[in-house]
Amino acid sequence: MNPRISELFDELDFITSIANNIHAGSLFASESIRKKLLIKAIDNLREIDFIRYSLNPQIPEPWASMSADEIIEGLGVYR
Repeated sequence: MNPRISELFDELDFITSIANNIHAGSLFASESIRKKLLIKAIDNLREIDFIRYSLNPQIPEPWASMSADEIIEGLGVYR
């Protein structure tokens, strides 16, 4: 796994534990802190998605609509 993704998930776990403690009433947090936690969680999820998509790019057209035999033939490789 990408080390940055691991860090982001660790931060999300930390944010989740804080949110659970706030919800349970064992921790007080002002509304501004709650908003900052939510924004940080959303930012982490967006960065995880960005890294995930950059590591696993989609197949560009016209390759996506071609069969395996057509792609192999187009590359000049024959079975």
